[in-house]
Amino acid sequence: MHGLQLTIPTLQDHGPIVEAEVHTDEDSFLSTKNFNAINTYCKVKLLIDTGSNVSGLDQHFIRQLKLSPYKDDATVDGVGGLHALKIYRTILYIPIFQDKALPIDVVEGNYANSPYDGIIGRDVLRFCSFVYDGWSNTFKLVAVDV
Repeated sequence: MHGLQLTIPTLQDHGPIVEAEVHTDEDSFLSTKNFNAINTYCKVKLLIDTGSNVSGLDQHFIRQLKLSPYKDDATVDGVGGLHALKIYRTILYIPIFQDKALPIDVVEGNYANSPYDGIIGRDVLRFCSFVYDGWSNTFKLVAVDV
């Protein structure tokens, strides 16, 4: 496996949470990383959710970044059945990706009462190796082929 490894101590009540950045677009990400430009982006805490096929972000950060929704909503199968949720395009940066970031779609959620600001689903995890080590009670997240 290539890239950096992030070892995440277990949070007994909440699971694996990683710190990340969410940028409005590729230009914003590149100018921030390459030229230390002042651009609007958000530092967030995201829960790794292997049961979700899509990633999600709290509506507060979507409004702060002024992201525009796609014309059509996403249909998400979750607790209580199918839900129609607004979907947005954004750029996700996690330190294990080193100098790269992922353009992803996120569904809007309400995580106001959670210790995290959104979730990382399998759409992002397909670029990672995610391992739970029960013996040491830690999670490891490694970038693969990014």
